[in-house]
Amino acid sequence: MESKSTSRNRNFERKISELLKQNAKNLHTCPLCGERIEIGIEKGVLSEISKDGNYPFPHIHLHGSPLHAMICYVDTHFVVRGVGSVRSIEISRDSDTLQQFVKKWSNAY
Repeated sequence: MESKSTSRNRNFERKISELLKQNAKNLHTCPLCGERIEIGIEKGVLSEISKDGNYPFPHIHLHGSPLHAMICYVDTHFVVRGVGSVRSIEISRDSDTLQQFVKKWSNAY
């Protein structure tokens, strides 16, 4: 028999998944270059953020040449409430960071 806690956790995960499909994956315009970008947030990340309860949370999307970022501020309903840009980006030059970049690049939300 499933406990109430397990049932609540499954419902929570289902709601997160639905919100991801409905709200966290959507199109925004980079204020720096004007590119229309579909942002998406991985389910695992959404789940961690939901547990932390720190809203709005920043989500960055690196793109362009020269490289820059669009920063989106996401609310408790996983809706983007604000968008900004970042020109100044520093990337650590070590193997762990490179591995994480490749992992993130190859794992679409």
